[in-house]
Amino acid sequence: MRKPILKESLYRASAVLAVLAMLGGILPSMAAAKTVEIKMSDTPPKFDPMSVMIQKGDTVEWVNSAQSLHSVTTNSAVAQDPKDVALPAGAKAFDSGFMPPGAKWSYTFTYRGQIARSKSAPGRCRNGGG
Repeated sequence: MRKPILKESLYRASAVLAVLAMLGGILPSMAAAKTVEIKMSDTPPKFDPMSVMIQKGDTVEWVNSAQSLHSVTTNSAVAQDPKDVALPAGAKAFDSGFMPPGAKWSYTFTYRGQIARSKSAPGRCRNGGG
């Protein structure tokens, strides 16, 4: 037996709306993801910019434009000063290892928050609310 045309049309329209709703939930988060570059320098020793707000899915790329080794870490076991490291609950620590001059290292964040650093201390990540 053939389905009534109106019922079949409503079924198709519902299926299309469901797919659009799913894409609507996925696409904004994909479109909002960005890459932020942070440069490391020697004179004076610093990270530029010093503080960055990130969203879940954003990637930060650190570039060692200095003439000496630098590193980025949220691992208190390897940080110069463990008090310089803070992570949101449930976030996994990361560590770039020593980066020689000219090296690049990136990390894609699974949480939103603020990345802040002092002149020569490793990265510090603070929860920005989610």
